[in-house]
Amino acid sequence: MITLRKFAVAAALVVCSFSASAATTWALTNSAANEPLVTGWRASGNTTTLATTTVGYWGGSGIGIGPEGSPEHSLDNANGYEVAVLSFDDLVRLDTVKAGWWSNDSDIFVMAYTGVGTPTTTSLQNLTSSGWTLVGNYSNIGTTTVQLGAAENLYSSFWLIGAGGFQTGVGVVNDSTTTQSCSAYYWNGSCKTWTTTTTPKYDYVKIAAVGGVTKPDTPPGKVSEPGLLGLLGIGLVGLFGLQRRRAR
Repeated sequence: MITLRKFAVAAALVVCSFSASAATTWALTNSAANEPLVTGWRASGNTTTLATTTVGYWGGSGIGIGPEGSPEHSLDNANGYEVAVLSFDDLVRLDTVKAGWWSNDSDIFVMAYTGVGTPTTTSLQNLTSSGWTLVGNYSNIGTTTVQLGAAENLYSSFWLIGAGGFQTGVGVVNDSTTTQSCSAYYWNGSCKTWTTTTTPKYDYVKIAAVGGVTKPDTPPGKVSEPGLLGLLGIGLVGLFGLQRRRAR
């Protein structure tokens, strides 16, 4: 019985090793040979169509979108909205995002393509009706490694990271700061008229790396019948060999 129990435990461990998929960290660059391939997209507003733009790279800091000068050489939402699309060779579930640099504010949103075929050009407002699924909005990520909290079964070859926050049916939404100043005074120096000013709070980040797992060929916890029979066969051969040695 002890031998049978040991065999069962060993077989279970082997089965689990076949179904498990190790976590991977992918560094992001602007190289056409990089895995994943990073492409840059930009729109002047939420209702205008996204158009391709350049991808910049700074070693140690990561990738930025667009050809502008600092700080808009990063992935940002100032003077237009920018997103980076990550294209993988396999189905991947992203679990983490890490920025290597930021300025002013560092909000991002992450989406996975769950539509049919490959993504088509669309506006930010229509992303979720064009096959993209919002994974989440993440505020003030700084240069920490952000846990995305993606659904366990959410795998895709295409992932999107954008600057700012995202609202379904609207598109990118910026934070803002509100200040009040006095525009007219009474004779005694007290304020007669207050003016309220709302200023957008733009986000500037360079994304250095993403992490996640590649979808295994076999669903977790399951092994194909031929594979399972093979494992059991190996175990039984070993068991019978042990019994024969004992019989001698």
